[in-house]
Amino acid sequence: MTPSLRRRPLRALVLVVALAACAQSSSSVAASVGESEISVDRLQTDVDLYGFLTAISGQPCGQPVQGETNESACARFALGNDIREELAKTYAEQHDITIKDGDVQAAMTQLETGLGGAEGLKKQLDDAGVTRVQLESLAERLILVSAVQTAVVEERLDDQTLRQAYENQLATFTTVEVAHILVKDRAEAERIAREVTPQTFAATAKKESIDTGSAANGGSLGPMSEADFRTQFDPDFVNAALDLQPGEISGPVHTQFGWHIIYLKTKNVPAFDEVREQLRSTQGGSVFNDWFAEQIEATTVDVNPRFGRFDSKTGQVLPVRSTGETGSTGGTGSRGSAPNP
Repeated sequence: MTPSLRRRPLRALVLVVALAACAQSSSSVAASVGESEISVDRLQTDVDLYGFLTAISGQPCGQPVQGETNESACARFALGNDIREELAKTYAEQHDITIKDGDVQAAMTQLETGLGGAEGLKKQLDDAGVTRVQLESLAERLILVSAVQTAVVEERLDDQTLRQAYENQLATFTTVEVAHILVKDRAEAERIAREVTPQTFAATAKKESIDTGSAANGGSLGPMSEADFRTQFDPDFVNAALDLQPGEISGPVHTQFGWHIIYLKTKNVPAFDEVREQLRSTQGGSVFNDWFAEQIEATTVDVNPRFGRFDSKTGQVLPVRSTGETGSTGGTGSRGSAPNP
């Protein structure tokens, strides 16, 4: 036998070993996010931890689809969070973001308080099959994600953006209180309009308004946001009321319900500075989600089909519904796209 022929079995053996190693490596990875990997062992621990956290909060760990087990749904839920965490961790490393000393312990103390103390928490952890150290590690990771969210929002949500949101949502922040007197014909409405004053409006409404619900309250429809007022009442009635200045009473206003005398009791329009933090809070979620979508677009995300497939539009891990689907998705940086469900 020639030397070249003797080497062939050795080459074949090397190839078999290499393929086996690749298969073992692939099976031990639940997902890859850019250059990072989420191991199956980490995911399995996180499934137990998220199962514990959702159970004590009374929430399900993921939403099973038809024919899917609760465990599989929880694994998809946990893996989606782990992927989000890896993207946030990259930002944290690039921007030197760390969590404050004591943040993890503060979170654990809060959890203990809700579960009847340290012993109560230990019992719940024992029942769930997870340790305090594992829970503290997850808490540290989640707090870091929260710190990244805060940093991203502060970076992107400047005053100009907040002021635009303020203008767009001004009707939501503005509160009004409107009262009215409803009668059947115009002559009655004209008479009341001539006689009534802010001081006599409530008594007149109780006596003469045919809207018995509001009449008992002196004609008041109650305080509400301007946005709710606009959607809940007749447009002609709304326009006439909002044309008034606070303290003014209208002339007769006709709607499908009859003739109204309208009194704009109060209108409170908060200044931008009064609602700045509220705006930051409400806008922050969408700002962070937009940032997250951008990271997905720029990052290769591969999910082991054993656990589902990654939806680059939502950032969620979805169940694999057929053997023709893959677990690899991403945006411009992806190695492939999974079919739609």
